[in-house]
Amino acid sequence: MQAIWGAFLHLLTTAFVFFTGVAGHNYVLGVILFTIVVRLVLFPLGVTQVRSMQKMAKLGPRQRALQAQHKGNPQKLQQEIAAMYKEEGVNPASGCLPLLLQLPIMYGLFEVLQQFNYAAGGGHGLWIWQNLKQPDPTFLLAFLVAASTYFMQKQTMRMTPPQPGMEQSQKMMTWMMPIVFGYVAWRLAAGLSIYYVTSNLFQVAQTTMLLRRPIVNNAPNPNPNPKPKPKATS
Repeated sequence: MQAIWGAFLHLLTTAFVFFTGVAGHNYVLGVILFTIVVRLVLFPLGVTQVRSMQKMAKLGPRQRALQAQHKGNPQKLQQEIAAMYKEEGVNPASGCLPLLLQLPIMYGLFEVLQQFNYAAGGGHGLWIWQNLKQPDPTFLLAFLVAASTYFMQKQTMRMTPPQPGMEQSQKMMTWMMPIVFGYVAWRLAAGLSIYYVTSNLFQVAQTTMLLRRPIVNNAPNPNPNPKPKPKATS
């Protein structure tokens, strides 16, 4: 297992060095390019994620009707909602897959940034982030992490109907998650915060683009070319 993880870290290091070189030995731009490529690789899963959320949003009225119908029976309500999702081909867990696949990349990138030998004078004008293994001394990245997390959460909330009994908790998470992630970004490596902000902005742009194309009902028309009725003859 250690050998596999070591090979994975070597791959990430090679990618970071490559993209930093492409960016003119700018560490910040190197992390940004690295993040964009990772998100492009995961783009098909992102499309599945957004389409699943769109379907869930369209099922919102039906879900609210079920909540009113089974208000005193949460077990029955969960069964009915699960049956509705199965009937419509909706998988609520599909939204977690892109994030789960990014977790080992983010953890590996953290180790790469900690072990990387930063050249003196690197960064080319971005002197405050020449050493990406150090936390950001300006708090700017912590603010960007919190702000991008908030907008991503708001976008997700608009597409996802509230779960039964979780409405207030979901609203609270819209504010709590940006605060928590901003605090973590303040304490962790600046390079990891740059990755997270870039990934969030990519996610927001990707979702906005996909939402412009609504889900089309591909069900075939049973009578696509109906014949005109013959005129009555006198």
